[in-house]
Amino acid sequence: MMKTGYHKYEKVRDLLRRSVPGLDSQAQLEEKIITSIKEGNKRGNGYPDILGFLFGWVYIGWVRRSLVAVSAVLVIFFVYQQAVIMKELDYLSRKSIIIDGSTGTVNTGDIEKRLLMYKLSGKKPAEEDLNISRQQMDELIESVNELHDKYRDLINIINSDPELRKYIEQKLDKKEKSKFNL
Repeated sequence: MMKTGYHKYEKVRDLLRRSVPGLDSQAQLEEKIITSIKEGNKRGNGYPDILGFLFGWVYIGWVRRSLVAVSAVLVIFFVYQQAVIMKELDYLSRKSIIIDGSTGTVNTGDIEKRLLMYKLSGKKPAEEDLNISRQQMDELIESVNELHDKYRDLINIINSDPELRKYIEQKLDKKEKSKFNL
């Protein structure tokens, strides 16, 4: 079966080699080819034309460079804007609002926390940072006095009981030793 197919193939190939196309009118053939090429260009789909119109600017150097420069400026502006926003958010997250119920005044910042931070850092607070009401100042003084009284009472209790004093001294020594083992 394979030989018959191959044999037919050979016959067709020989027949095609021997036959020469007839060119009766070469000018007419040339005219047909040229018109079909022109019609193909006119009739072709508009897809390449649309792409050429939309992306033709890619081949113009100064347009391409200016668009790259504009995009770089926009990216730099975006980064700057994000940095400013993050700075403001950080500033706002560190602030708390205290509303004084009796006078209705609003003071920003938690005074006790700020005073503690100033004490730990060793800096003195600036006058504009300490916007506290009279009531808040009285509460702060009262709480300090209360702590002082409780501390004095605790010291008296410890000094009056020798076993308690010995126990607390052992705990403090143990704590001191564990600090240095870090």
